[in-house]
Amino acid sequence: MTLRIGIDLGGSNLRGAAFDAGDVAAPAQWAQREMVGTDRRPEAIIERVAAMVDRLAADGTGPIDVGVGIAAMLRDRRGTVAVSPHLGWRDVAFGELLAARLGSRFRLGVYNDVNAITWGEHVAGAARGCRDVLAVYVGTGIGGGIIANGQLLEGSTNCAGEIGHVKVRWDDDAAPCACGGRGCVEAYVGGSYLEKRIAREITGGKRNGGARARLARENNAAVQLAGSIERVTPSHVDQAATTGDEWALGLWTDVATLLAIALGNALAILDSERLVLGGGLLSRTPMLFELVETALLVVTPHPILERFDVVAAELGDNAGLVGAAALAADGVARIE
Repeated sequence: MTLRIGIDLGGSNLRGAAFDAGDVAAPAQWAQREMVGTDRRPEAIIERVAAMVDRLAADGTGPIDVGVGIAAMLRDRRGTVAVSPHLGWRDVAFGELLAARLGSRFRLGVYNDVNAITWGEHVAGAARGCRDVLAVYVGTGIGGGIIANGQLLEGSTNCAGEIGHVKVRWDDDAAPCACGGRGCVEAYVGGSYLEKRIAREITGGKRNGGARARLARENNAAVQLAGSIERVTPSHVDQAATTGDEWALGLWTDVATLLAIALGNALAILDSERLVLGGGLLSRTPMLFELVETALLVVTPHPILERFDVVAAELGDNAGLVGAAALAADGVARIE
């Protein structure tokens, strides 16, 4: 069987799938899903990715295209990781090292994970038929991908679409981000940061005082839904906001506004016809999704709004697998 393989290497999970070359959107077999785990040394991760590729390729014949989407800012088209906040990597020649480990049987391409996800939605999901798309995924962090005139936009350093690191605050109190900067929208809306903020406000921790602190602690609907302070998640906050809880609504309005500012500014530059929103956080918080849509009506230039729509991502966790396999099959950024 002639196969294409898609791999998704995120901050928490490693996933893969093998696709029949005749239909890159239909998997021939799904691989196991593994936790990335605590050993995040590049050599350890490369070995695990290679082992997964070998398992998926067992029934394949001839040269096999392999696309890897990785949660990282890439420096070039050879898969060099400039920085991966969630893997803890800087300046790692990931693509070349993985290609050497796989050998000549495999033709490898390495892509930013959200670029691969965006292309997957373009091939078989919510962006089908669109030539100008902005896709933004809000999960542990925030990533984005851009399709312009039907082509994936990579940029001069392969970092186009890094919307999570658009600055929404730049004063002395701007929050630090894992990328090394401050004031990034990811530092306010990314799931790992948001969970810490929720816990801090509910418990009255550092930098939390006054009326907002009292709202967070007194008769908190999110805490009641969760059963205890320790168990509160963004989903509970979303449910509480839906019931009209004042603290939850205030927090969600703040978060939605910051995300919408970053999105609206990007749309003002790109003039996309469709915004695809997805990721683990937004998929579990429909009220927050709705508030972001509403805020976009204020911050996005009106001429763009006339021919523009917001849709939820369709392919879920499979989008990056579909996109990475399709990009590799097309020879995009192939490492020779």
